[in-house]
Amino acid sequence: MSRFKKRPAATSAAAEKPENRRPSSADRSAYFARREAAKVLRTVLQGDAKRRAVGSIKSLVYSPSVRNKRGTFALVCETLKYLSIIKEVLGSANVLNSKWKRQGELIYIVTYDILFGQAASLVGDAEKFLLLRKDALQSALAQLLVRKGMKDIKDLTACQKFPGLYA
Repeated sequence: MSRFKKRPAATSAAAEKPENRRPSSADRSAYFARREAAKVLRTVLQGDAKRRAVGSIKSLVYSPSVRNKRGTFALVCETLKYLSIIKEVLGSANVLNSKWKRQGELIYIVTYDILFGQAASLVGDAEKFLLLRKDALQSALAQLLVRKGMKDIKDLTACQKFPGLYA
């Protein structure tokens, strides 16, 4: 019986390392949809900054290089809808450092997911970075609402769409 060694229970080892599990297909799909949406958003914002459009959002999303077209299109459109709010929240929360400023579009997408989206499967370095600062982002959003005198996010987006309405 000496050749059989006692091994520790498998449940204790599994309980200690839940992060090392393999991501599900939904997690991988959301991960790649965020990266693809960041590429499209970068192209849209660069074209807007240069006042020279490369293409419409739809034409960029429906290019052959984008796999998850529906999810990417939804993420880009919704992030653009809340972009001014996201920029203000990120600026007041002061969570961006030099490493993440270069990937600003990805940070905008993930911030949208955390604050306004479903934030169900957040896998990746940018997602983990912002999840650690989720409380700071939410408090910065609450401070923005108080500063603007709004009660709800919907009021704030309406204020962004029609600036003269709430002046």
